[in-house]
Parts: sequence; C-alpha cells; structure tokens
Amino acid sequence: MHGLSSVRAIAFDYYGTIANKIALAAEIDTMFPGQGKSFCKLWFAQIQRYCFQSGLMKRHIPWSELTRAAFRFTADELSMDIDDATRERWIEADIRLPVYPEAPVALARLAKYFQLHVLSMGSAEMIEKSQEHAGISSHFQSIISIERHKVYKPSKEAYEIGIHEIGVMPNEVIFVSGNSFDAIGAKNYGYPTIWVRRYDQSLDQLGLVPDLIVKDLAAMAEELCH
Repeated sequence: MHGLSSVRAIAFDYYGTIANKIALAAEIDTMFPGQGKSFCKLWFAQIQRYCFQSGLMKRHIPWSELTRAAFRFTADELSMDIDDATRERWIEADIRLPVYPEAPVALARLAKYFQLHVLSMGSAEMIEKSQEHAGISSHFQSIISIERHKVYKPSKEAYEIGIHEIGVMPNEVIFVSGNSFDAIGAKNYGYPTIWVRRYDQSLDQLGLVPDLIVKDLAAMAEELCH
C-alpha cells in the first residue's frame, strides 16, 4: 500500500476477520454430520443480510435478536431440528470461537507499529470475552460496537462512528475485514481498506476495490510492518 505515512491506526472487523466463525462447524457436525459448514456459512450470511435489511427499512433490530432470527431461518432452511439449549450454546459460541491460527503473532507484530481497534456490529462484551479467551486482548486499544448506535454496516454512519471514537481522520486509519461487503463499505466511506480474502471468494462487483487484498493477517503484517 502506498501513502502509509499518515496512518496511525488499524480498525478491524472481528468475526470472519480475526475470529473464525466457521470453526463452529466441527461442533455442529457432531449432532448433524456433514452439515456444520453449510450451517455456519448460511447463518453468518443471513446475519449480514438482516443487517442490510434492518438498515434499509430503518427498523433497528438489536444484535441479539437479529442473531437468533438468522439462526432460526438457517435451521428452517436446512431442515435441522435444533433444541433450545443447543441453539443457545451455539449462539454463545461467539465468545469461545478460535481466532485464525496466524492472528496472535500477526496482531502482536502490527501492534508495535499501529494502534489497533475493533469496529464491529457485534456487542463489545462478546468481543471482549472472545479476545480474552484467545489471549489477544492486550493488542487492542478499544472495541467499538456500532450496534449500540442502532446502525449497521455498510451504512456510512457505521464507519463514521469508528472515525469519531478512534479520534482520527479517515486517511489516518486502515480498515480491515474478511468480508467483501464490509471492505467495500469502508472504501465507500473513505477509509484505506484491506480485504482478507481467506477463501478465494469473489469481490463484490460494485465499482470499488480494496487498497490491498491479502490471504491472511500474517501477509497483511508483512506488507505493513517495515
């Protein structure tokens, strides 16, 4: 990336970027063999879709309700009969999901050069517990949850909250996400952006391209830390 001299901070999306949402698939497979990955991918995608719909309708749905609604949709779509206790255990798994293998070392390296922050639609408490469980909380200076502002990504208001709470100009912070819509949304707002393209998925074709595309956080640290 060019023009990094003014960058002081990095704002990360969390789930799908640092924490591995798909890791729950192995646990789901113990009850529904072979369906774990499909369930995780559809559930995560449906959460995002409900965020988009909520924003367009200007009808805010709290994150906890939205997550449960997406869970019920996914279970119905895949014809999986999931009892209440199991549903709650899998929803609460967000605090114990593993981070991607390279994340701890890469974050430690990046923290020597930049202020690190989280800018997420998830609750701050949930992310804080996840960071503690993964042993990475010391690398971050703040967790910014936009959910409490009753807006969701990829609205411009969501990314503007990050700028205000970190206390920087848009060109002073890089936004990083493993989700194409999120990287594009941040680029649309005005952030320099990095897309962590872990699964060789296609970029959303909306005329905006991230400033840097990497395969994982280790590759990103290699690019930024010199």
